[in-house]
Amino acid sequence: MKIGIIVHSMTGNTSLVAERLKNRLEKEDHEVFMERLKIIGGEDKNQQDANKIGIEPLETPLEEMDLLIFGGPVRGFQASPAIKALLGKVEGLEGKDTMIFVTHAFPFNWMGGNSSIKQMKSICTDKGANILFTGIIDWKNSKREMQIDSLVGSITRKTSGIAL
Repeated sequence: MKIGIIVHSMTGNTSLVAERLKNRLEKEDHEVFMERLKIIGGEDKNQQDANKIGIEPLETPLEEMDLLIFGGPVRGFQASPAIKALLGKVEGLEGKDTMIFVTHAFPFNWMGGNSSIKQMKSICTDKGANILFTGIIDWKNSKREMQIDSLVGSITRKTSGIAL
């Protein structure tokens, strides 16, 4: 299966999760394309308006992927404006199997994780994506490694159930 993992990562935390996911999926004999968003003009942590964020064109051919996985950090109790900018502009999600995850530094999912997932999921479903999985990693949680392992395991198991 061809899998595209597209992430926005400000501190490297989201990218670390995506790398672990990529490594595991490749061990399962999937062809994985991972790409970190590149923001035109660089990252502006004060910019909250997704419409004012330019994303460089992706190198990963999303239309050729059997499964897409989008990941991003929580910013200001919401999904990263950069990931929202990408999802708002991306084409080809109609009928596409999709998974979503976020990372955040809050102790409870209701402190931004849940709303971020809801925002990302809404954008994707409005474009016709078939959401198969969502997950949240609490970066400051003492059980973070177990959360990452669980997320990676859940996604890997779900990929085995996708009919091509």
